[in-house]
Amino acid sequence: MASSLHVSLPDEMRAFVDMRADGKNQYTTPSEYVRALIREDMAREEDRRYAIRSLLRAEEEFRRGDMLPLSALDAIDTELAEELR
Repeated sequence: MASSLHVSLPDEMRAFVDMRADGKNQYTTPSEYVRALIREDMAREEDRRYAIRSLLRAEEEFRRGDMLPLSALDAIDTELAEELR
């Protein structure tokens, strides 16, 4: 089910949206552009949640005394670095 959302934008932002959704670029309408931005944000949020779950699992394993291989620690370090960007 689709619903509408009305958003007020300053003129500068509206001009930018119109430029991005002029039909000559990737987006034909402002709605397509906004939906794409929301999908990207949702994907980033899921990535953050995955990173946090991975870190919590690693902490749990550490507290249990399970040894993590160095490669796992490197992967966790990489995820944490990406999370902090």
